[in-house]
Amino acid sequence: MRRLAAIPLLALSLAANAAAHRLNEYLQATLIGVTRGSADLEIQLTPGVAVLPFVMAEIDRDRDGSISVEEARDYAARVAREVELRVDGRPASLSLVESTFPDPEEMRQGLGTIRLKLRASLVEVYSGVHELRFINRHLPRVSVYLVNCLAAPGDGLRVGRQQRDEAQRSISFGYSFGKNADPTSAWFTREPFWLAIIATVLLARIAMLILFREIKVGQALPPV
Repeated sequence: MRRLAAIPLLALSLAANAAAHRLNEYLQATLIGVTRGSADLEIQLTPGVAVLPFVMAEIDRDRDGSISVEEARDYAARVAREVELRVDGRPASLSLVESTFPDPEEMRQGLGTIRLKLRASLVEVYSGVHELRFINRHLPRVSVYLVNCLAAPGDGLRVGRQQRDEAQRSISFGYSFGKNADPTSAWFTREPFWLAIIATVLLARIAMLILFREIKVGQALPPV
């Protein structure tokens, strides 16, 4: 229950960060979940309007103004290569589980978000404290970052202090499992948990829409 109560606070925090997100930045927000046998990542990438031409040039290789299936696949694979996950000091290979790309018109309005789900298979752990470290090296010149580890209710996961660098490109934390942890349940399929995450995304989108409209209104006002 305490974790469920904390999720709305996280939603408000992410919404506030989204509202503060400037139009010349590429916001990359990563959520990390851990089970006994895997580490799951969801990365949400939202380009600001001013930086969109640069980001689209990285995705739309044939410059036709759209994102083809092949271009989406290649870009998702590139992001997966440019993030790094280590567990107990050893590299954990990440594979793409799912990706969704918005219509370029949404992105031109500052509301389109690319969503990637990645997974690393781990040797199942049943005792002791383990160390996880994540770093995002994707397009640092134009990007701002957020990263958090979230534990679904009832999964038995115990997470230690989360240590991030100042830019939130990286995070490290210790974790262990209680005796009631489900060894096979995938973090992506926790329905109540993901309903809360969807609410988080909607709040962030609303905040960005309000910010974008305020900027357009301010630009339309005649000089005093």
